[in-house]
Amino acid sequence: MSVSVPQATPKSRARIESVDWLRGWAVVLMIQTHLYDAWCNAAAKATEAYAWSRYLGGVPSRLFLLLVGVSMAIKYEAQLAKGVDRATMVRGAAKRGLEIVGLAYLFRIQEYVLGGCYDWRDIFRVDILNCIGASMFVAAFIAAPRRGKPAIVVCLAAAAACIALGPILGPHHFPDWLPRPLTSYLGGERPMSWFPLFPWLAWVLIGVPIGHYWVRAGGTSRRQAMAFVITAVVGVGMAWAVMWIRRHYPHVIHYPSEMVQQMGPGTFFYRLGTMGPMALAAYLVTRLSGSRFSVMQQLGKTSLLVYWVHVELVYGHMFGRLHHKLSMAQATVGFVLMTAAMLALSVLRTKYWHGLPRRSARPGVAAG
Repeated sequence: MSVSVPQATPKSRARIESVDWLRGWAVVLMIQTHLYDAWCNAAAKATEAYAWSRYLGGVPSRLFLLLVGVSMAIKYEAQLAKGVDRATMVRGAAKRGLEIVGLAYLFRIQEYVLGGCYDWRDIFRVDILNCIGASMFVAAFIAAPRRGKPAIVVCLAAAAACIALGPILGPHHFPDWLPRPLTSYLGGERPMSWFPLFPWLAWVLIGVPIGHYWVRAGGTSRRQAMAFVITAVVGVGMAWAVMWIRRHYPHVIHYPSEMVQQMGPGTFFYRLGTMGPMALAAYLVTRLSGSRFSVMQQLGKTSLLVYWVHVELVYGHMFGRLHHKLSMAQATVGFVLMTAAMLALSVLRTKYWHGLPRRSARPGVAAG
């Protein structure tokens, strides 16, 4: 099933830059989340500042997945304008998803070797990169336009199913006779299943209608600005509604643990709502900054590389003597320096190496 929306218009430079800016924002939050987690001592982790860092740490994984869906929609819009058939759209997105899953296992093998070959089961852990690839693969068959029209209703219905089943399948312990490396993609206990498709696939599926909306509302600067204002207003309303329900009806849904609650619909819609103002901020910043260099956009363009390198630097042996040893202030200095180093790496990457020729768009990645 699909719904009709206004005909697509040429892609807007400001809109594309705002997506990169959001991805870069997720990169910065990702670095601070991992670095504070790995380098802060016990006293630092008892501070309010660290609590806020953990709150912000819930943004990057969700935002990256949402932007994967947005990017898929942007790609679909370009393909619709060229008259590309649905089978080709599905095949291209599914292939890219499998490539990312392959990169996820390559990354885990690297971490296993550099970590001293401690536990081979870590190779099969479903982390954020696995989730991004698997979600993109599944979403390719759900979200690809049908008969020349975006599959908005199909995406929303599938996302609703993922959200509803999230707190049920997400933490579910499957029978031991089933292969854990496969069932961990559906759900299961940590550390094998950090980002199961239920409910995390829903972020990609929701991102697709948002991406179609942003593209098709971008005919003029005024319409484009209004689209991001509406996104922010709806987001604020959504977050406020969740907070109101939690305040007045705190036991409307009972969860057995905080982890299960994080997989529930309340957390999903609250977090989705908070991203509305972020999208408007990204649009305003990119619109006002024009063609000037942007740290966020630069990091957003190389998010996979930054993810790959910074995880090893933060958690690996190179800076092992800093693990759980720094105060909040000292770790903040480390965060600034690490971000600067990743920015330098990003600039070198875009300036001197353009990668292998490929037809698909870059993915956004993070770790939660």
